[in-house]
Amino acid sequence: MSHELRTPLNAILGFSELLENELFGPIGDPRYLEFARDIHRSGSHLLEIIGNILDLAKVEAGQFRLDEQEFDLVDAIRGSERLIAESARRKDIALRIEAPPGGVLLKADLTRLRQILLNLLSNAVKFTPEGGRVALVCARAGDELALRIVDSGIGIDPTEIARVMQPFHQVDSSLARRYDGAGLGLPLTQSLVDLHGGTMHIDSEPGAGTTVTVLLPGWRIVDWGPLSEAGG
Repeated sequence: MSHELRTPLNAILGFSELLENELFGPIGDPRYLEFARDIHRSGSHLLEIIGNILDLAKVEAGQFRLDEQEFDLVDAIRGSERLIAESARRKDIALRIEAPPGGVLLKADLTRLRQILLNLLSNAVKFTPEGGRVALVCARAGDELALRIVDSGIGIDPTEIARVMQPFHQVDSSLARRYDGAGLGLPLTQSLVDLHGGTMHIDSEPGAGTTVTVLLPGWRIVDWGPLSEAGG
């Protein structure tokens, strides 16, 4: 099923990129170039949704397996920062990273850890108005490792948090119109955190921003630099 869904979509993405870059010569009317960009953006969005649905299905079927290895968590954080930086720049959002300068050697699934970071950072940027702030703080919280993503975005009512953690749910229909998304990012992120033996907690208030805290168990930390206490 994964192959049948992804293969034709990858073909659409490949050919739209070929047209967008005019690899076989100029297209002529600039409107066609914009159409090719729209096709590529829409196809990429659909491919992400399909990937999230398939991952959630594997988790629910108990068939999802972590590919664990040792890696520098700070490198993964910096890589995620680079991937999200352009989206933040377009909205004039100040993106700040606080991480131990000495690095953190972690044993986990690198690909899925990056997915957790990117899902949370992209959500923070998406739901933060222009000129706002987004920060990712990596610190120690007792024996655990804390990853805290803080934004100055629109926030949500605390009574709605349980709802947005369910697949395909957003806070209300107006959000579905104002912001792209299928309501899969947070449920999948929660599942990936759970698979790592961690926990995820969301604190938010309407108009006061959102803080998402991911706690990973201390036994996953192989070695770390001068981590500071996570604090309140």
